[in-house]
Amino acid sequence: MQEFYFALLGDEVKLPLYITGVGATDPERHCSRPTGHVYNHVIYTARGEGVLTIDGVKHKIPKGSGFFIPAYYPHDYGCQDGGSWETHWITFSGRCSEPILKSLGLDRPLVFKSCDMMNLEKLWERMLKTIHSPNINSGYSNSSNLYSFLVELNRLISCPASPRENHRMEQLKVIIDYFDKNYSQDISLNDLSRIVNLSPQYICRIFRECMNMRPFEHLTKKRLYEAKNLLLDTSLSISDISKAVGYNDCSYFCSVFKRQENVSPAEYRLLYAERQLIREEREAAKKSQEDKGDSR
Repeated sequence: MQEFYFALLGDEVKLPLYITGVGATDPERHCSRPTGHVYNHVIYTARGEGVLTIDGVKHKIPKGSGFFIPAYYPHDYGCQDGGSWETHWITFSGRCSEPILKSLGLDRPLVFKSCDMMNLEKLWERMLKTIHSPNINSGYSNSSNLYSFLVELNRLISCPASPRENHRMEQLKVIIDYFDKNYSQDISLNDLSRIVNLSPQYICRIFRECMNMRPFEHLTKKRLYEAKNLLLDTSLSISDISKAVGYNDCSYFCSVFKRQENVSPAEYRLLYAERQLIREEREAAKKSQEDKGDSR
């Protein structure tokens, strides 16, 4: 997935915390920042494995792990040689970001690992959805989402899961990995039970207790996530995209998409294209102003 947005900031800069960017990068490029990034940022692995170098020490960043880097802290990261690395990330700032981060144990660079990244991922998805919303108050909504994200990150750091919880998360991971690889196929609960060797009742229970949703709600989210990638990155028809993500009935796919995203697939594609055009026009205008300044 390659999707990222940078906030068009207004009065949000007066808030204690505000989002400056949210995205997914695939493949993640090599990035060397001798003077650090201008914003605080969190990056975690969605697929593959990367390597972070900080303070002269290399850290492997496989799936289930990530890192936090404060603003202006030197670092270097990139993909493992010959491999691929997909990351999800946020960048942020705020008038009160330093004391808030310190209170959450995030006042220094940090590498984190967890079997339970589900809540963090859900909050990232919410921020991604909100940042490209046409709602004029989306920046304020994302300030709240950002705080929840940082509190959840603090929980992962401060409260390691028990052996029993880790075991359940490993079982859940097997199911989610199966969904990730087979979302384009017809999948029934009985088929899933047979493949992962867990009872249908147990599968439903661990999803409800660990993720607060039914297993096929998660599958729907995965299918729509992939559908959005295809809408933005390809010229495939809505019907072809519907089939590619596991829906043989295009009308049903469109109704599910609109129920989840509040716009139809065609509207989603058009909205993105319009926002991309606005962004390009603003970047062109900014460059033109800079060129005029240089010529003086």
